[in-house]
Amino acid sequence: MAAPLAELAKAVGTAPLPGWGRVLIRDVCEDSRDVRPAALFVAISGAVHDGVDHVAEALARGAAAVVSERDLEIPVPHLRVEDSRATLARLAAAFHEHPTESLFTVGVTGTNGKTTVCHWIAHLLGADRTAVIGTLANEKRGLPAVTTPSSCVVQRIAAEARDSGAENLVIEASSIGLEQRRVDAVDFDVGVFTNLSRDHLDLHGTMDAYLRAKRILFDGLKESAAAVINADDPASVSIRAERAAKTVRYGFDDSADLRGIDPQHAPRSSQCGLVWRGESAALALPHPGMHNLMNALAAASVALIHGLTLGEVAKRLAEAPELEGRSEYFERSDGVIVIIDFAHTPDALQRALGALRPPSGRLLAVFGCPGGSDRGKRPIMGGIAGRMADRTILTTDNPKHEDPESILDEIESGIRPTGGRWERIIDRSEAIERAVAEADSGDVVLVAGKGHEPYQVVGNAFLPYSDRTVLESLGFTRAP
Repeated sequence: MAAPLAELAKAVGTAPLPGWGRVLIRDVCEDSRDVRPAALFVAISGAVHDGVDHVAEALARGAAAVVSERDLEIPVPHLRVEDSRATLARLAAAFHEHPTESLFTVGVTGTNGKTTVCHWIAHLLGADRTAVIGTLANEKRGLPAVTTPSSCVVQRIAAEARDSGAENLVIEASSIGLEQRRVDAVDFDVGVFTNLSRDHLDLHGTMDAYLRAKRILFDGLKESAAAVINADDPASVSIRAERAAKTVRYGFDDSADLRGIDPQHAPRSSQCGLVWRGESAALALPHPGMHNLMNALAAASVALIHGLTLGEVAKRLAEAPELEGRSEYFERSDGVIVIIDFAHTPDALQRALGALRPPSGRLLAVFGCPGGSDRGKRPIMGGIAGRMADRTILTTDNPKHEDPESILDEIESGIRPTGGRWERIIDRSEAIERAVAEADSGDVVLVAGKGHEPYQVVGNAFLPYSDRTVLESLGFTRAP
Protein backbone atom coordinates (compact mmCIF):
# COMPACT_ATOMS: atom_id res chain seq x y z
CA MET A 1 0.00 0.00 0.00
CA ALA A 2 1.23 3.50 -0.81
CA ALA A 3 -0.24 6.99 -0.68
CA PRO A 4 1.17 10.31 -1.97
CA LEU A 5 2.38 12.56 0.84
CA ALA A 6 0.43 15.43 -0.73
CA GLU A 7 -2.87 13.57 -0.25
CA LEU A 8 -2.05 12.65 3.33
CA ALA A 9 -1.12 16.25 4.08
CA LYS A 10 -4.47 17.45 2.73
CA ALA A 11 -6.24 14.89 4.91
CA VAL A 12 -4.89 16.58 8.04
CA GLY A 13 -5.39 20.14 6.82
CA THR A 14 -1.82 20.88 5.73
CA ALA A 15 -1.18 22.51 2.38
CA PRO A 16 1.29 20.31 0.48
CA LEU A 17 4.47 21.82 -0.88
CA PRO A 18 5.60 21.34 -4.49
CA GLY A 19 6.99 17.88 -5.06
CA TRP A 20 5.10 16.20 -2.22
CA GLY A 21 2.85 14.48 -4.75
CA ARG A 22 5.85 12.48 -5.92
CA VAL A 23 6.75 11.32 -2.39
CA LEU A 24 5.07 7.95 -1.87
CA ILE A 25 4.39 6.93 1.73
CA ARG A 26 4.31 3.19 2.37
CA ASP A 27 3.65 3.21 6.10
CA VAL A 28 2.66 5.53 8.97
CA CYS A 29 4.17 4.93 12.39
CA GLU A 30 5.05 6.58 15.70
CA ASP A 31 7.81 4.24 16.89
CA SER A 32 11.18 4.92 15.29
CA ARG A 33 12.09 1.27 15.75
CA ASP A 34 9.27 0.31 13.39
CA VAL A 35 10.26 2.70 10.62
CA ARG A 36 10.98 1.14 7.26
CA PRO A 37 11.92 2.83 3.97
CA ALA A 38 9.31 5.32 2.71
CA ALA A 39 7.51 5.51 6.07
CA LEU A 40 5.93 8.68 7.47
CA PHE A 41 7.23 9.07 11.03
CA VAL A 42 5.03 10.94 13.51
CA ALA A 43 6.98 12.26 16.49
CA ILE A 44 4.70 12.04 19.54
CA SER A 45 5.25 14.41 22.46
CA GLY A 46 4.72 12.13 25.46
CA ALA A 47 4.93 12.51 29.22
CA VAL A 48 8.22 10.59 29.39
CA HIS A 49 9.69 10.55 25.87
CA ASP A 50 9.59 13.09 23.05
CA GLY A 51 9.45 11.51 19.62
CA VAL A 52 11.51 14.37 18.21
CA ASP A 53 14.49 12.85 20.01
CA HIS A 54 14.14 9.82 17.74
CA VAL A 55 13.82 11.61 14.41
CA ALA A 56 17.47 10.92 13.55
CA GLU A 57 16.91 7.19 14.04
CA ALA A 58 13.76 7.32 11.92
CA LEU A 59 15.65 9.06 9.13
CA ALA A 60 18.47 6.54 9.33
CA ARG A 61 15.90 3.76 8.88
CA GLY A 62 14.53 5.39 5.74
CA ALA A 63 11.68 7.68 6.81
CA ALA A 64 10.47 9.68 3.80
CA ALA A 65 8.76 12.42 5.84
CA VAL A 66 8.30 13.50 9.44
CA VAL A 67 5.45 15.04 11.45
CA SER A 68 6.12 16.92 14.70
CA GLU A 69 4.78 19.70 16.90
CA ARG A 70 7.87 21.87 16.49
CA ASP A 71 10.02 23.09 13.64
CA LEU A 72 12.79 20.81 12.45
CA GLU A 73 15.61 21.23 9.98
CA ILE A 74 15.71 17.86 8.25
CA PRO A 75 16.45 16.69 4.69
CA VAL A 76 12.96 15.24 4.08
CA PRO A 77 9.50 16.82 3.95
CA HIS A 78 8.26 17.98 7.36
CA LEU A 79 4.70 18.64 8.55
CA ARG A 80 4.42 20.84 11.64
CA VAL A 81 1.16 20.29 13.54
CA GLU A 82 -0.48 21.41 16.77
CA ASP A 83 -1.35 17.94 18.08
CA SER A 84 0.77 15.02 16.90
CA ARG A 85 -1.48 12.35 18.47
CA ALA A 86 -4.63 13.63 16.78
CA THR A 87 -2.72 14.01 13.51
CA LEU A 88 -1.39 10.46 13.73
CA ALA A 89 -4.95 9.14 14.06
CA ARG A 90 -6.14 11.06 11.01
CA LEU A 91 -3.06 10.16 8.95
CA ALA A 92 -3.42 6.47 9.76
CA ALA A 93 -7.10 6.49 8.81
CA ALA A 94 -6.38 8.30 5.55
CA PHE A 95 -3.43 6.04 4.68
CA HIS A 96 -5.63 2.94 5.08
CA GLU A 97 -8.54 4.59 3.22
CA HIS A 98 -10.80 4.97 6.27
CA PRO A 99 -11.54 1.28 6.84
CA THR A 100 -14.00 1.75 9.72
CA GLU A 101 -16.37 3.63 7.44
CA SER A 102 -17.20 0.34 5.71
CA LEU A 103 -17.44 -1.72 8.92
CA PHE A 104 -20.15 -1.78 11.60
CA THR A 105 -17.83 -0.47 14.31
CA VAL A 106 -18.48 -0.68 18.05
CA GLY A 107 -16.41 0.90 20.82
CA VAL A 108 -16.66 -0.47 24.37
CA THR A 109 -15.37 1.46 27.38
CA GLY A 110 -15.72 1.20 31.15
CA THR A 111 -13.69 -0.09 34.08
CA ASN A 112 -14.69 -3.75 34.07
CA GLY A 113 -16.24 -6.12 31.58
CA LYS A 114 -14.90 -4.54 28.39
CA THR A 115 -13.17 -7.65 27.09
CA THR A 116 -16.11 -9.94 27.79
CA VAL A 117 -18.60 -7.53 26.23
CA CYS A 118 -16.43 -7.15 23.12
CA HIS A 119 -16.16 -10.89 22.53
CA TRP A 120 -19.82 -11.53 23.28
CA ILE A 121 -20.77 -8.82 20.79
CA ALA A 122 -18.59 -10.62 18.23
CA HIS A 123 -20.30 -13.90 19.15
CA LEU A 124 -23.74 -12.37 18.64
CA LEU A 125 -22.87 -10.69 15.34
CA GLY A 126 -20.91 -13.68 14.06
CA ALA A 127 -17.33 -14.33 15.14
CA ASP A 128 -16.39 -15.29 11.57
CA ARG A 129 -17.53 -11.86 10.36
CA THR A 130 -16.22 -9.77 13.26
CA ALA A 131 -12.74 -8.56 14.18
CA VAL A 132 -11.93 -7.61 17.76
CA ILE A 133 -9.27 -5.20 18.98
CA GLY A 134 -8.74 -5.66 22.71
CA THR A 135 -6.81 -7.28 25.52
CA LEU A 136 -7.18 -10.93 24.52
CA ALA A 137 -7.11 -10.43 20.76
CA ASN A 138 -4.02 -8.22 21.00
CA GLU A 139 -2.11 -10.88 22.96
CA LYS A 140 -2.66 -13.25 20.05
CA ARG A 141 -1.35 -10.56 17.68
CA GLY A 142 1.88 -10.29 19.65
CA LEU A 143 0.85 -7.09 21.43
CA PRO A 144 1.22 -8.00 25.12
CA ALA A 145 -0.30 -5.87 27.89
CA VAL A 146 -2.10 -3.61 25.41
CA THR A 147 -5.82 -2.88 25.50
CA THR A 148 -6.13 -0.13 22.88
CA PRO A 149 -3.06 -0.03 20.62
CA SER A 150 -1.78 3.04 18.81
CA SER A 151 -4.00 4.58 16.17
CA CYS A 152 -1.79 3.36 13.34
CA VAL A 153 -2.19 -0.22 14.62
CA VAL A 154 -5.94 0.22 15.11
CA GLN A 155 -6.37 1.43 11.55
CA ARG A 156 -4.13 -1.29 10.14
CA ILE A 157 -6.12 -4.02 11.89
CA ALA A 158 -9.35 -2.42 10.70
CA ALA A 159 -8.04 -2.35 7.12
CA GLU A 160 -7.03 -6.01 7.34
CA ALA A 161 -10.50 -6.87 8.62
CA ARG A 162 -12.17 -4.96 5.80
CA ASP A 163 -9.91 -6.47 3.16
CA SER A 164 -10.53 -10.01 4.47
CA GLY A 165 -14.29 -9.59 4.12
CA ALA A 166 -15.24 -8.86 7.72
CA GLU A 167 -18.41 -6.88 8.31
CA ASN A 168 -17.96 -5.80 11.93
CA LEU A 169 -15.23 -4.42 14.18
CA VAL A 170 -15.37 -4.24 17.98
CA ILE A 171 -12.80 -2.10 19.80
CA GLU A 172 -12.00 -2.18 23.51
CA ALA A 173 -11.43 1.51 24.27
CA SER A 174 -9.38 2.12 27.41
CA SER A 175 -9.34 5.46 29.19
CA ILE A 176 -5.69 6.04 28.30
CA GLY A 177 -6.37 5.02 24.71
CA LEU A 178 -9.19 7.55 24.51
CA GLU A 179 -7.16 10.31 26.13
CA GLN A 180 -4.22 9.66 23.83
CA ARG A 181 -6.46 9.97 20.76
CA ARG A 182 -5.84 6.40 19.58
CA VAL A 183 -9.41 6.00 18.28
CA ASP A 184 -9.96 9.60 17.19
CA ALA A 185 -10.46 8.81 13.51
CA VAL A 186 -12.51 5.65 14.06
CA ASP A 187 -16.02 5.85 12.59
CA PHE A 188 -18.01 4.38 15.47
CA ASP A 189 -21.58 3.23 14.88
CA VAL A 190 -22.13 2.34 18.55
CA GLY A 191 -20.46 3.35 21.79
CA VAL A 192 -20.92 1.14 24.88
CA PHE A 193 -20.39 2.11 28.53
CA THR A 194 -20.08 -0.84 30.95
CA ASN A 195 -19.46 0.71 34.38
CA LEU A 196 -17.15 2.92 36.39
CA SER A 197 -15.22 2.00 39.53
CA ARG A 198 -11.79 2.77 40.90
CA ASP A 199 -8.80 2.09 38.66
CA HIS A 200 -5.97 3.96 36.92
CA LEU A 201 -6.00 6.89 39.34
CA ASP A 202 -2.21 6.93 39.04
CA LEU A 203 -2.83 8.20 35.49
CA HIS A 204 -6.02 10.25 35.89
CA GLY A 205 -5.68 11.55 39.44
CA THR A 206 -9.38 11.68 40.29
CA MET A 207 -12.51 9.68 39.53
CA ASP A 208 -13.97 12.74 37.79
CA ALA A 209 -10.97 12.88 35.44
CA TYR A 210 -11.23 9.14 34.87
CA LEU A 211 -14.90 9.49 33.94
CA ARG A 212 -14.11 12.40 31.61
CA ALA A 213 -11.69 10.14 29.76
CA LYS A 214 -14.42 7.52 29.32
CA ARG A 215 -16.83 10.17 28.03
CA ILE A 216 -14.52 10.98 25.12
CA LEU A 217 -15.93 7.97 23.26
CA PHE A 218 -19.48 9.33 23.49
CA ASP A 219 -18.57 12.97 22.85
CA GLY A 220 -17.14 11.90 19.50
CA LEU A 221 -20.03 9.78 18.26
CA LYS A 222 -21.50 10.80 14.90
CA GLU A 223 -25.13 11.85 14.52
CA SER A 224 -26.27 8.48 13.17
CA ALA A 225 -24.58 6.48 15.94
CA ALA A 226 -26.09 4.89 19.04
CA ALA A 227 -24.98 5.07 22.66
CA VAL A 228 -25.45 1.98 24.84
CA ILE A 229 -25.31 2.88 28.54
CA ASN A 230 -25.53 0.96 31.82
CA ALA A 231 -28.72 2.15 33.50
CA ASP A 232 -27.68 0.59 36.82
CA ASP A 233 -24.40 2.53 37.17
CA PRO A 234 -24.59 6.00 38.81
CA ALA A 235 -21.84 7.26 36.51
CA SER A 236 -24.20 6.83 33.55
CA VAL A 237 -25.90 10.08 34.54
CA SER A 238 -22.78 11.86 33.25
CA ILE A 239 -22.60 9.89 29.99
CA ARG A 240 -24.48 12.03 27.52
CA ALA A 241 -24.10 11.31 23.83
CA GLU A 242 -25.73 14.53 22.64
CA ARG A 243 -24.92 14.01 18.96
CA ALA A 244 -25.93 10.35 18.83
CA ALA A 245 -29.16 9.47 17.08
CA LYS A 246 -30.35 7.30 19.96
CA THR A 247 -29.42 6.09 23.41
CA VAL A 248 -30.20 2.59 24.62
CA ARG A 249 -30.06 1.99 28.36
CA TYR A 250 -29.62 -1.55 29.64
CA GLY A 251 -29.79 -3.07 33.11
CA PHE A 252 -32.16 -4.16 35.84
CA ASP A 253 -33.32 -0.62 36.62
CA ASP A 254 -36.93 0.15 35.68
CA SER A 255 -35.71 2.92 33.34
CA ALA A 256 -33.74 0.51 31.13
CA ASP A 257 -34.75 0.04 27.49
CA LEU A 258 -33.37 -3.49 27.54
CA ARG A 259 -34.39 -4.63 31.01
CA GLY A 260 -33.32 -7.70 32.91
CA ILE A 261 -35.79 -9.09 35.44
CA ASP A 262 -35.73 -11.76 38.16
CA PRO A 263 -32.01 -12.66 38.11
CA GLN A 264 -31.13 -16.15 39.34
CA HIS A 265 -27.65 -17.46 40.06
CA ALA A 266 -25.96 -20.86 40.19
CA PRO A 267 -22.28 -21.73 40.75
CA ARG A 268 -21.53 -21.84 37.01
CA SER A 269 -24.47 -20.11 35.38
CA SER A 270 -27.02 -17.33 35.72
CA GLN A 271 -30.36 -16.46 34.22
CA CYS A 272 -32.91 -13.69 33.98
CA GLY A 273 -35.83 -12.49 31.93
CA LEU A 274 -35.31 -9.98 29.11
CA VAL A 275 -37.77 -7.24 28.18
CA TRP A 276 -37.32 -5.13 25.04
CA ARG A 277 -39.95 -2.96 23.37
CA GLY A 278 -42.86 -5.02 24.62
CA GLU A 279 -41.23 -8.37 23.85
CA SER A 280 -39.84 -10.78 26.40
CA ALA A 281 -37.47 -13.73 26.39
CA ALA A 282 -35.64 -15.93 28.89
CA LEU A 283 -31.86 -15.69 29.09
CA ALA A 284 -29.92 -18.71 30.35
CA LEU A 285 -26.27 -17.62 30.48
CA PRO A 286 -23.57 -20.28 30.98
CA HIS A 287 -21.54 -17.92 33.19
CA PRO A 288 -21.98 -16.98 36.85
CA GLY A 289 -22.63 -13.67 38.57
CA MET A 290 -24.61 -10.49 38.19
CA HIS A 291 -21.62 -8.88 36.46
CA ASN A 292 -21.88 -11.40 33.63
CA LEU A 293 -25.62 -10.81 33.29
CA MET A 294 -24.80 -7.11 32.91
CA ASN A 295 -22.11 -7.94 30.34
CA ALA A 296 -24.68 -10.00 28.44
CA LEU A 297 -27.21 -7.15 28.49
CA ALA A 298 -24.60 -4.74 27.12
CA ALA A 299 -23.69 -7.09 24.27
CA ALA A 300 -27.36 -7.85 23.62
CA SER A 301 -28.14 -4.14 23.26
CA VAL A 302 -25.63 -3.82 20.42
CA ALA A 303 -27.02 -6.89 18.67
CA LEU A 304 -30.59 -5.55 18.96
CA ILE A 305 -29.49 -2.22 17.49
CA HIS A 306 -27.85 -4.14 14.65
CA GLY A 307 -31.12 -5.88 13.84
CA LEU A 308 -31.21 -9.20 15.68
CA THR A 309 -34.46 -10.16 17.37
CA LEU A 310 -34.70 -10.60 21.12
CA GLY A 311 -35.24 -14.34 20.65
CA GLU A 312 -32.14 -14.64 18.48
CA VAL A 313 -30.10 -12.76 21.05
CA ALA A 314 -31.25 -14.95 23.94
CA LYS A 315 -30.57 -18.13 21.94
CA ARG A 316 -27.04 -17.05 20.98
CA LEU A 317 -26.16 -15.85 24.48
CA ALA A 318 -27.06 -19.29 25.80
CA GLU A 319 -23.87 -20.35 23.99
CA ALA A 320 -21.75 -17.31 24.93
CA PRO A 321 -18.14 -18.51 24.93
CA GLU A 322 -15.95 -18.75 28.00
CA LEU A 323 -13.02 -16.41 27.61
CA GLU A 324 -9.48 -17.23 28.60
CA GLY A 325 -8.75 -15.89 32.08
CA ARG A 326 -12.33 -14.74 32.70
CA SER A 327 -14.12 -16.94 35.28
CA GLU A 328 -12.16 -19.89 33.89
CA TYR A 329 -12.93 -23.08 35.84
CA PHE A 330 -10.40 -25.77 36.69
CA GLU A 331 -11.01 -28.92 38.71
CA ARG A 332 -9.04 -31.80 40.18
CA SER A 333 -10.02 -35.35 41.01
CA ASP A 334 -10.05 -34.57 44.75
CA GLY A 335 -12.97 -32.16 44.26
CA VAL A 336 -11.05 -28.89 44.61
CA ILE A 337 -12.17 -26.16 42.21
CA VAL A 338 -10.00 -23.24 41.08
CA ILE A 339 -11.17 -20.23 39.08
CA ILE A 340 -8.74 -18.03 37.19
CA ASP A 341 -10.11 -14.54 36.73
CA PHE A 342 -8.59 -11.28 35.49
CA ALA A 343 -10.23 -9.40 38.40
CA HIS A 344 -7.64 -6.70 39.10
CA THR A 345 -9.77 -3.84 40.43
CA PRO A 346 -11.61 -3.55 43.75
CA ASP A 347 -15.02 -3.83 42.10
CA ALA A 348 -14.02 -6.82 39.96
CA LEU A 349 -12.49 -8.65 42.93
CA GLN A 350 -15.59 -8.06 45.03
CA ARG A 351 -17.90 -9.29 42.27
CA ALA A 352 -15.79 -12.36 41.61
CA LEU A 353 -15.66 -13.34 45.28
CA GLY A 354 -19.37 -12.69 45.65
CA ALA A 355 -20.22 -14.90 42.68
CA LEU A 356 -17.97 -17.79 43.73
CA ARG A 357 -18.94 -18.31 47.38
CA PRO A 358 -19.59 -22.09 47.57
CA PRO A 359 -22.80 -23.33 49.21
CA SER A 360 -20.65 -25.29 51.64
CA GLY A 361 -16.92 -25.21 52.02
CA ARG A 362 -14.46 -22.36 52.07
CA LEU A 363 -13.53 -19.60 49.62
CA LEU A 364 -9.79 -18.95 49.26
CA ALA A 365 -8.23 -16.07 47.33
CA VAL A 366 -4.79 -15.72 45.74
CA PHE A 367 -3.96 -12.30 44.32
CA GLY A 368 -1.59 -9.37 44.23
CA CYS A 369 -1.51 -5.90 42.67
CA PRO A 370 0.62 -4.65 39.77
CA GLY A 371 3.54 -2.33 40.26
CA GLY A 372 3.61 1.10 38.68
CA SER A 373 -0.14 1.59 38.92
CA ASP A 374 -2.86 2.91 41.24
CA ARG A 375 -1.42 2.31 44.73
CA GLY A 376 -4.61 3.51 46.42
CA LYS A 377 -6.56 0.45 45.34
CA ARG A 378 -4.18 -1.96 47.08
CA PRO A 379 -5.50 -1.62 50.66
CA ILE A 380 -9.06 -1.49 49.29
CA MET A 381 -8.58 -4.84 47.56
CA GLY A 382 -6.94 -6.21 50.69
CA GLY A 383 -9.98 -5.21 52.74
CA ILE A 384 -12.35 -6.85 50.25
CA ALA A 385 -10.41 -10.12 50.38
CA GLY A 386 -10.18 -9.97 54.17
CA ARG A 387 -13.94 -9.62 54.51
CA MET A 388 -15.10 -11.97 51.76
CA ALA A 389 -12.54 -14.79 51.58
CA ASP A 390 -12.01 -17.34 54.34
CA ARG A 391 -8.30 -17.23 53.61
CA THR A 392 -6.13 -15.03 51.40
CA ILE A 393 -2.63 -15.58 50.05
CA LEU A 394 -0.97 -12.39 48.81
CA THR A 395 1.49 -12.81 45.98
CA THR A 396 3.18 -11.18 43.01
CA ASP A 397 1.33 -9.70 40.01
CA ASN A 398 3.52 -7.86 37.49
CA PRO A 399 5.62 -5.90 40.00
CA LYS A 400 7.47 -4.08 37.22
CA HIS A 401 9.95 -1.71 38.88
CA GLU A 402 8.47 -1.87 42.39
CA ASP A 403 9.59 -4.03 45.28
CA PRO A 404 7.06 -6.90 45.52
CA GLU A 405 7.30 -6.92 49.32
CA SER A 406 6.35 -3.24 49.46
CA ILE A 407 3.31 -3.88 47.26
CA LEU A 408 2.18 -6.64 49.60
CA ASP A 409 2.70 -4.34 52.61
CA GLU A 410 0.14 -1.95 51.14
CA ILE A 411 -2.40 -4.70 50.37
CA GLU A 412 -1.88 -6.17 53.83
CA SER A 413 -2.66 -2.83 55.47
CA GLY A 414 -6.21 -3.22 54.18
CA ILE A 415 -6.63 -6.83 55.30
CA ARG A 416 -5.38 -6.33 58.86
CA PRO A 417 -8.37 -4.32 60.19
CA THR A 418 -10.86 -6.89 58.84
CA GLY A 419 -9.66 -9.72 61.03
CA GLY A 420 -9.31 -11.89 57.96
CA ARG A 421 -6.75 -14.70 57.67
CA TRP A 422 -3.88 -14.28 55.26
CA GLU A 423 -0.26 -14.99 54.48
CA ARG A 424 2.32 -13.74 52.00
CA ILE A 425 4.12 -15.85 49.42
CA ILE A 426 6.00 -13.76 46.87
CA ASP A 427 6.47 -16.56 44.34
CA ARG A 428 3.11 -16.84 42.57
CA SER A 429 3.53 -20.49 41.65
CA GLU A 430 4.22 -21.35 45.29
CA ALA A 431 1.25 -19.25 46.41
CA ILE A 432 -1.12 -21.18 44.15
CA GLU A 433 0.41 -24.48 45.25
CA ARG A 434 -0.12 -23.55 48.91
CA ALA A 435 -3.74 -22.53 48.33
CA VAL A 436 -4.74 -25.73 46.54
CA ALA A 437 -2.84 -27.86 49.09
CA GLU A 438 -4.92 -26.28 51.87
CA ALA A 439 -8.21 -26.61 49.98
CA ASP A 440 -10.55 -29.53 50.55
CA SER A 441 -13.31 -31.01 48.41
CA GLY A 442 -16.07 -28.43 48.17
CA ASP A 443 -13.70 -25.49 48.60
CA VAL A 444 -13.24 -22.89 45.86
CA VAL A 445 -9.96 -21.09 45.16
CA LEU A 446 -9.98 -17.80 43.23
CA VAL A 447 -6.69 -16.96 41.52
CA ALA A 448 -7.18 -13.33 40.55
CA GLY A 449 -5.41 -10.57 38.70
CA LYS A 450 -3.46 -12.06 35.82
CA GLY A 451 -6.13 -14.04 34.02
CA HIS A 452 -4.99 -14.84 30.49
CA GLU A 453 -1.52 -13.29 30.79
CA PRO A 454 1.36 -15.64 29.86
CA TYR A 455 4.02 -13.55 31.62
CA GLN A 456 5.15 -11.76 34.76
CA VAL A 457 6.38 -8.22 34.12
CA VAL A 458 9.51 -7.71 36.24
CA GLY A 459 11.34 -4.50 35.51
CA ASN A 460 11.04 -4.15 31.75
CA ALA A 461 11.16 -7.92 31.16
CA PHE A 462 8.18 -10.11 30.28
CA LEU A 463 9.11 -13.37 31.99
CA PRO A 464 7.20 -16.50 30.93
CA TYR A 465 4.54 -17.37 33.50
CA SER A 466 0.95 -18.66 33.39
CA ASP A 467 -1.57 -19.35 36.17
CA ARG A 468 -3.06 -22.03 33.93
CA THR A 469 0.28 -23.78 33.47
CA VAL A 470 0.83 -23.82 37.23
CA LEU A 471 -2.58 -25.40 37.81
CA GLU A 472 -2.03 -28.01 35.11
CA SER A 473 1.27 -28.96 36.76
CA LEU A 474 -0.69 -29.51 39.99
CA GLY A 475 -3.11 -31.93 38.34
CA PHE A 476 -5.93 -29.55 37.43
CA THR A 477 -7.79 -29.65 34.14
CA ARG A 478 -10.09 -27.09 32.65
CA ALA A 479 -13.66 -27.97 33.50
CA PRO A 480 -16.00 -28.55 30.52
